[in-house]
Amino acid sequence: MKKAIDSLWIDESGDSGFQFEKGSSRFLILAAVYLDEGTPEGIIEKEVHDLKMRLRVTADYEFKFSRCKDNFKKEFFRTFANLPLQYKAIIVDKRNVSVVALKSQPKQLYCELVRRLLYDNDPPLQKATLILDEAAAKVHHQEFHRILKSYLSKNLVRKIRQQRSHRNAMIQVADMVAGSIFRKFEKGDDTYYEMVKKKEKILIEF
Repeated sequence: MKKAIDSLWIDESGDSGFQFEKGSSRFLILAAVYLDEGTPEGIIEKEVHDLKMRLRVTADYEFKFSRCKDNFKKEFFRTFANLPLQYKAIIVDKRNVSVVALKSQPKQLYCELVRRLLYDNDPPLQKATLILDEAAAKVHHQEFHRILKSYLSKNLVRKIRQQRSHRNAMIQVADMVAGSIFRKFEKGDDTYYEMVKKKEKILIEF
């Protein structure tokens, strides 16, 4: 039996809006990144720090898919391929969403996507902590926890934290993964997705 993991880092790409004629994205992606068993978070932080040194950027540089130069993306994903972590992701084509509550309440859509990401409990969770990008989630942790508790056993998720992505290497990894998947579906360009998918546990279609 697999040992339960204690932390998942989640970030998104795309938006939760439905005003397509005003620029809302067609797709919304959430990616949840988790460490291989026995791997301390500090290893990822060191690898990301070392990559910044090789790229000759400052220590506070933030890897965000939407802002990175193409050569930075490629160097990041080459490093990513050797990191002791995996991810699972969910994609929703918002044009196919018919539930009114999900279309009118973006927070509800976000929470529903996270719920479905965790639904199969693979990897197994036991009183895990979810770490979300503070800027992206746009959901206060108490409200998010209230919605999530209605779907999941309290033994699965113990704590929800929101952190600023520029201070957290794992959230930056989640951002880059989500961005690569978004580029494939929104733009029809799978260049970067091909570089990450071997770390993919599952890609759920909403």
